[in-house]
Amino acid sequence: MGKRNRARKPQATASTTVNTANTEVHKLDNALAAVDNLIESESSSVFGAMAEKFKTAASSYNAASEQQKKAASESFGNDIQTLVGELKKLVEQNKQVELDVKQSLARQKQLEAAQEELKKKAEAEKKELDKQSKELLASKKKIAEDRAELAIKLEELKEQELDAESGFAAKHIEMLNSFEEKQNKLRESLEEKKLKLEKEIEELNKSKQTLNEAEKTLLDEKLQQLFAKEAELDEKEFQLNQEKALIDRKRKQAQLTVEEASSYKSSLKDEIENEFAYQISSLENQKASLEKQIAQYDQGEKQLLAKLSSFKELERQFEGTTPQEVVKQLNHYKQTVNTLRTQLDEKPSEHLEQNYKELKKTYEALEQEYNNAHAELQQNKVQLTKNKMSVIELEQIHKQKQALEKHNQLLKTAVDQLSADVDDLVNKQQAKTAFPALLVLDSKLRAKAITESVPSLRDFAKELQHRIAWDANEQKELYYRFEDICLFIAGLAMSRLHILQGISGTGKTSLAKAFARAVGGGVKTISVQAGWRDKGDLIGHFNAFEKKFYEQETLQALYEAQSPAYSDRPYIVLLDEMNLSRPEQYFAEFLSALELDPKDRILTLMTTGQPNGPENLIEGRKIRIPENLWFIGTANHDETTFEFADKTYDRAHVMELPRHKNTFEIDKDHEQVTYSFDSLEAAFEKASNKHYGKVEKLIKDLDKSEFSKVLERDFNVSWGNRLERHLIRFIPVMLECGSELDFALDHMLATKVLRAGKATGRYDTEREDISNLIDALIDFWELQKFDTQPDACLNLLERDLNKKSSL
Repeated sequence: MGKRNRARKPQATASTTVNTANTEVHKLDNALAAVDNLIESESSSVFGAMAEKFKTAASSYNAASEQQKKAASESFGNDIQTLVGELKKLVEQNKQVELDVKQSLARQKQLEAAQEELKKKAEAEKKELDKQSKELLASKKKIAEDRAELAIKLEELKEQELDAESGFAAKHIEMLNSFEEKQNKLRESLEEKKLKLEKEIEELNKSKQTLNEAEKTLLDEKLQQLFAKEAELDEKEFQLNQEKALIDRKRKQAQLTVEEASSYKSSLKDEIENEFAYQISSLENQKASLEKQIAQYDQGEKQLLAKLSSFKELERQFEGTTPQEVVKQLNHYKQTVNTLRTQLDEKPSEHLEQNYKELKKTYEALEQEYNNAHAELQQNKVQLTKNKMSVIELEQIHKQKQALEKHNQLLKTAVDQLSADVDDLVNKQQAKTAFPALLVLDSKLRAKAITESVPSLRDFAKELQHRIAWDANEQKELYYRFEDICLFIAGLAMSRLHILQGISGTGKTSLAKAFARAVGGGVKTISVQAGWRDKGDLIGHFNAFEKKFYEQETLQALYEAQSPAYSDRPYIVLLDEMNLSRPEQYFAEFLSALELDPKDRILTLMTTGQPNGPENLIEGRKIRIPENLWFIGTANHDETTFEFADKTYDRAHVMELPRHKNTFEIDKDHEQVTYSFDSLEAAFEKASNKHYGKVEKLIKDLDKSEFSKVLERDFNVSWGNRLERHLIRFIPVMLECGSELDFALDHMLATKVLRAGKATGRYDTEREDISNLIDALIDFWELQKFDTQPDACLNLLERDLNKKSSL
């Protein structure tokens, strides 16, 4: 801007000067100012160098004398002014040309991008066509193989049909004809699909050709525009040459006397010629570049057309079938083959049937192998996930373990100290109480046991047989019949007193212990001694002088059974060799208490209570017989033992174990379990309610039967409410365990009514009485429509009948 202002000052001064002699000089100054403005405004254009030359000329002019300026001002100033205007026009034209060139380059890039998109699209279509051609070739190959296989099978079928009977052969021929008709129809449909595909490919090619023609038209238009621009540039070049000639002519006419002006004109001419020559060469280079690009476009167009022709050839090879139609056709062929295989399988051909069986076995084996592999893969995936989680958990557990070890060390020290203090307190307390052993149980058995519910009685009986049969701790096997297990469970529901009879070695003691082990209950073995007379021999007695109760194992068992640790678990007090002494003496109070309601089953230990007594004693001097406790006594009958009285037999559940064990395959995979007493009692109650009507009807029929009348008339034997209560509790449990009604009733009658000493084994009965009783029993069994005979009762009666016959 500073240069422009300085250049315009002489113009302003010239406008205010009145001297007409200096008018031409001021015109030259104005021309030089215009040149200065051109230098500033167009310094970045292609004519910047020319403007610099004008500046140099202006400097030379300024350095000339006034006479020289006046002499050259008239012609030279006007020429320069005219030249500057023409140069401005050329600059504007050059800008327009540059803008046109930029637009042509942008359009060229757009064409190149469009060409690249067409190339990519063509390549993608080529890949898709290649893929479809491969799939079609594979399908054709498969179809050819299927056709060859079908041809072979058809030949085999034809050979078989020649050997078959006329009717069978005619049927096969009809089936083959129908198959050939279907095959011809499939071929016709295939041909139609091929023609349809060829039409689609032709339409696609037409659309592609249309697209290529449009692009070619666009390219021709662009080239025509470029040619027009080129022609325009040539015309401008011609005009520039004419203007150059005019300038040269005017320069010659100037006749500058100054040597600097002549050199300036010659240099100016050279510069202008060089610039125009440079501009012309640049435009020629652009023209050559555009012609080269046009040739490349033509070559690319030829390549694309060649590719399209090759694609058309590939599409013709597809024979008008799309991949989806080929897949559908293959599925149809597969279904046809399966139908033919089914028809072949139905034909009476041993060879084909054998092949089918072998193929079926192979298929099943492969399917099993696949299922196994898939299952193994899933397991491996699950195991991998677990392993990953385990690594993280192990790291955390390791850290926690280190912290817990230190914490445990501190706790161990504190617990040892606390244990020592507790032992001191217990010892001091025991010295002041009459029941030191029971107080120890209070401190040991405070934790309540975690129990599980008993399953259905049928499942419980089956499971119990296997749990009893295998003792994992002692690695010992104990075999008991399933019916004996059912009788034992039903006896638990019926009575709190059991008597297990049989010769030595039949597993009486082992059964009671094994049951407690199998259900996770408690057991205490009491060895009955000969000479026991009262309950003191069984539970202990109080020494008034020492103020101490001598607590026997039975008393501790009664107390332990009602502690928190065992209150919801079955508990067994095993009276080994129960009849070495008379149970009616040492067990008399228990026999009476077990007949009472559970809340009233209380034994008195002392006349007065003692301070600091155990928690579960009543008033410090009485103990309750807990409901979850059973007394199970084993009995041998020889010269060293006593016979049980009727009161004991009537209150007890009696079982006689067989001499020979019944072996079976033991399931040793059962985990240790602790069953709840409450759930077991609930299962008994549920069974009793479920079958109450059936048992009640049976009791009524038994009361009205001839069997009952014969017993009462000839044997003076009848039953009361106790037997009916036992039947109502015993028989339903037997039924739920899986036993039959007649087997349960047979056992109860044999052990409660017909046992030795009551209806059999008597000296005051006659042989005829026993025969009548047998007949009445068999008649009752037939009236009840039982499937089996009362074997246990009949064995007792027939043995007694044989004894009567031998007398």
